[in-house]
Amino acid sequence: MITYLKVRNLAIVEELAIEPGAGLNVLTGETGAGKSLLIDSLEFLRGARSSTDMIRGGAEKMTAEAIFHLPNGAKKTLEAVGVETEPAGDGVELIVKREIAANGRGKVLVNGSALSVRELGSAMDAVLEIHGQHESHQRVAGQSYRQLLDDFGGHDALLDATRATHHAWRAAADQLEEMLGAQRDRTLRLDLLRYQLEEIGAAKLDPTEEDALRSERSILAHAREMIEATSGAFALLDDDESSALAQLARAQHLLQPLSKEIAELQQVATDLQDVAYRLQDVSRTLGNLSENVRHDPERLEEVEDRLVTIERLNKKYGGSIGAVLEHLSRIQDEYERLNDFEANVEKLHRSSEARRGDYRRASEKLSTARKKAAQKFQAAIQDELNDLAMERTTVRVTVEDGNESPEGTDKIDILIAPNRGEEPKPMQRIASGGELSRIQLAIAAALFKASTHAAAATLVFDEIDAGIGGRVAEVVGRKLQELSAHNQVVCVTHLPQIAAFGTTHFSVWKDDAGGHTRARIRRLDDEDQRVSEIARMLGGESIPASALLHARELLENARGVRTAKARR
Repeated sequence: MITYLKVRNLAIVEELAIEPGAGLNVLTGETGAGKSLLIDSLEFLRGARSSTDMIRGGAEKMTAEAIFHLPNGAKKTLEAVGVETEPAGDGVELIVKREIAANGRGKVLVNGSALSVRELGSAMDAVLEIHGQHESHQRVAGQSYRQLLDDFGGHDALLDATRATHHAWRAAADQLEEMLGAQRDRTLRLDLLRYQLEEIGAAKLDPTEEDALRSERSILAHAREMIEATSGAFALLDDDESSALAQLARAQHLLQPLSKEIAELQQVATDLQDVAYRLQDVSRTLGNLSENVRHDPERLEEVEDRLVTIERLNKKYGGSIGAVLEHLSRIQDEYERLNDFEANVEKLHRSSEARRGDYRRASEKLSTARKKAAQKFQAAIQDELNDLAMERTTVRVTVEDGNESPEGTDKIDILIAPNRGEEPKPMQRIASGGELSRIQLAIAAALFKASTHAAAATLVFDEIDAGIGGRVAEVVGRKLQELSAHNQVVCVTHLPQIAAFGTTHFSVWKDDAGGHTRARIRRLDDEDQRVSEIARMLGGESIPASALLHARELLENARGVRTAKARR
C-alpha cells in the first residue's frame, strides 16, 4: 500500500503531500480543482509516458515520489526485475522517485537505484494498478487475466505441477538441442577433447602439490646460503663453551644457590630457565636444518620443470589445480557423450519426449480446470455487473489454445459486449473510461469474494462514477469498500454516495495567490468536515440544512454497512 505520496510542480500543483491510509481512500473536490493530477502523478510513478507539458509554468522540473509498504510476497516479484527491497515491519518498503526536467531529461530511482522507465513499469506491475485507463495492459487488481482466473479457481497445485514438468521438459530438450548442434563439429571437438584429456591426464596433478613445490624450490634455490646460515647460527647457540647456551648455563649456576633464599632472584632464575628451554628448541631446529638441507641442482631443476607444467595448465584451464581438475571432469563427461553420440541422442530424445508428455498431461489438467472455473468466474462477474446497473453488458471469460509456457498452453481473455446481441470484444477497445473502471471493479469484486489472496498492488479507480446516478453510486461505493477490506483502494469521485464509504477522505481545492492558481489538499479527519464536504457535493457551495442532514445519513449508512460486514 502507498503510505506517502509527494508531488511537486505538476501543472497547478506547486507541492502536495498526503499519507493515504489502509482501506478505501476517496478524493473529492470541485471539477478542475486538481484531483485528476494526483492520478496523473501515480501514472507517472507507474511508468507512463511523460511530457514537459506536465511541468508547472516557471519550474525547472516536476517530481513525484511515493513510499510503498508491501507484503513479503512482493519481494520475489520485485527482485526478479532487478529491484532490491528493504525490510520494514512485517513486509518490505519500496521508495519510488521520478522526475522530468524542463529540457526533457528524466530520472527514475527505486530504493536509491537508477532504473529505466521500462524497468519501472515492470516493477510497478506488482505495486500499483490504475483502473479506468485503456493502457492497462490486460491487468486487473495488479494481475494478468491468467492470474485472475487461476486465483479464482484455486489452481495453485495444478500450476506448480505444470511449471515443474515444463522445467524438466525444457531442460531435457535443451540438452538434446545442444547435443544435435554439437554433431556438426563433433569430430573436431573430439580431437580437441582428446588432446586436453591426454595433456591434463599426463600431468597427474595433485591439488596439494603446488604449495609444497614452491616451498621446496625456495629452499633448494638458497641451499648454500641456508647451510651456512643455519650451521653458523647453531654454532653460536650450542657448539662450544663460549656458545649462548653455555654462557646461559653459567649464569644459572651463579644464581642457583641464592634463588631459594631471595624471591627476586628466584624469578630471575625461572626466567633464565625458560629462555634456556626456548634456545634449546631453536638450536635443535637449526641443527636439523643444517644437516638436512642439501645443495641439489638436479632436484631444483625437476621442481622448476614441474612448476612450469602446473602454471601452464593453470593458465590454460582455469587458474588453479582445482579448476584444472574440474575442467578435466567436465570434458571427460563430454568426451564420453560425444564418443557414444548415437546412443546418447536416442536416449535424450526419449527423455525429452517423455517429459513433454508429462508437461502436456499436466497442462491439459490445468486447462480443464480453467475452463470450468471460467464459467463460474464469468457468472460471478456478470452478477457484479448487474449490481452496477450494467445488465446489458455481457462478459465472456475465454480459454483458448495458446503457446506452451511454464503456466500451461492456454490463452485467457476477458471479453465484453456493452449491449446484448453484440459480439464480445476486448474491453479496452469498446469501453469508456467510466465503464472500464466499473467493469474492472466487477472483476476484482468477483475475484476477491472467491479468493483468499489479497493483491499486493494498490488499486486506483479513476472515472468510476462517470454516467451513473445515486442508487448505482451507492452500490459502487459498497463494492469499493468491500474490495478495500483486503487491499488499499484509491478512488477519485464526484458523487457523495461513493465518498461516504471512504475510510480516509481527502478534499482537493484550488486557490489564487500572487496571480497564480495552486491546487491544495487536506485530509478530513473531523466528522463535521466530512459532513460539510459531502453536503457540498450534494447541494453546491450554498449548503442547505437538508444537504447537511442527508450527508450525515449517507455517512451513517456507509458506517453501518462497514460495521455489519466487520461483524460477519
